[in-house]
Amino acid sequence: MPAISIIARTRRKDDHGRVPLRMRIAHRGEKRFISIPVKVLLGKWNGDKRRVTGTHPDAGEINAFLSDLERAAFSVISRLERAGTLITAQRIKDEIQEEREEGKSAPEDFLAFAREKVKGYKRRGQIGTFRSYRTTCRKFTAFIEETYGRDEVPFGALEAELFREFRTYCYEERGNSTNTVGRELGVMRTLVRHAMKEGKLSAYPFEHITIDSEPSRKELLTPEEVERIADLEIDEESPAAEARRWFLFAYYAGGMRFSDVATLQWQHIREGRSGRPRVCYKMKKTADTVGVPLIPEAKQILARYDEGNGDDWVFPISEGIDPDSYRGKEALHRRKCQRNSAANRHLKELAGRAGIEKRVTFHLSRNAAAWKLYQNVGDIYKVSKFLGHSNVEQTQDYIDGFVDESRDEDFIAAMS
Repeated sequence: MPAISIIARTRRKDDHGRVPLRMRIAHRGEKRFISIPVKVLLGKWNGDKRRVTGTHPDAGEINAFLSDLERAAFSVISRLERAGTLITAQRIKDEIQEEREEGKSAPEDFLAFAREKVKGYKRRGQIGTFRSYRTTCRKFTAFIEETYGRDEVPFGALEAELFREFRTYCYEERGNSTNTVGRELGVMRTLVRHAMKEGKLSAYPFEHITIDSEPSRKELLTPEEVERIADLEIDEESPAAEARRWFLFAYYAGGMRFSDVATLQWQHIREGRSGRPRVCYKMKKTADTVGVPLIPEAKQILARYDEGNGDDWVFPISEGIDPDSYRGKEALHRRKCQRNSAANRHLKELAGRAGIEKRVTFHLSRNAAAWKLYQNVGDIYKVSKFLGHSNVEQTQDYIDGFVDESRDEDFIAAMS
């Protein structure tokens, strides 16, 4: 099997401590190399993993770009193997470079390229990403038209200075916040990476661009405040009570996101090996599977709804929508946005009635659940699994800001 690896040319270090990368193709004692249009800081290069370390500027984007290059190379190898042709390192190199040249011969307008890539998210059912990226593309297009009087951008014009000007445009002409500007630049960086993957760029323009961000004010809802909302006496047939049931079920089920509550089906409620009823579902945001046992409060909420067939919705949030129909995913995304907004309005009202002076939203049930689990379990790694996080840093972000009073008595005793 041919071997593909990314290596740093350590003897080619420039004045800034950066070295170029290249792809090594090895097969049956033969080696060939392909230059990669990226330079990395030598001190941040992990030769064993063949990736930059997490502290390298734009580490995520660079490593993702390198992974894309490797996947493209292995795709070429698979195609040659299926064709039954004689495989040599030179043949693999030629095929990879030919594909990159074909990509360069495509239309040279980055704006058209970006629009087509954004449509791809819609075709794959990623409606939220599609709408967010489309908004950014429209803003970048407006920037090009207003600044340069053009409706096209050649790939050769995608230099760092262009994106610095776009950053200034977002701040000064659009009045965007720091985090909004950071998000817009992040989208453009992703689209640029797609262009590099297809061989349309010879250099990475974001290598020396800083994407600013600032911590946003995070509202936190304590488990005690959740229970105050749960104890309010309201008409159980009212829309506010319906929104409260969704919110409380999300909390009792370990902090489900609204999108997952909206698309929960009866087939996701089933007995585990222990015989306990569980809710097991695949998270819409990450596609990771999460499963937790149902506590009595969650069962009580489910008892208000008639159990349907396996693929029927549990809650009436998405009723009447078939996600597999024509434009079904787009209709489902639109419905979730509408119902989430409505639920947040009701929760704001209920919080006020409960004497909670916070901007309560549906997502706060997830933070509250994370905090309660952490307080009672005491193991952040276990809590991370309950929430379906890929790393404990995400979990830590959920519980940061809560005041831990569990050791107050120890402190008082020690200081007295």
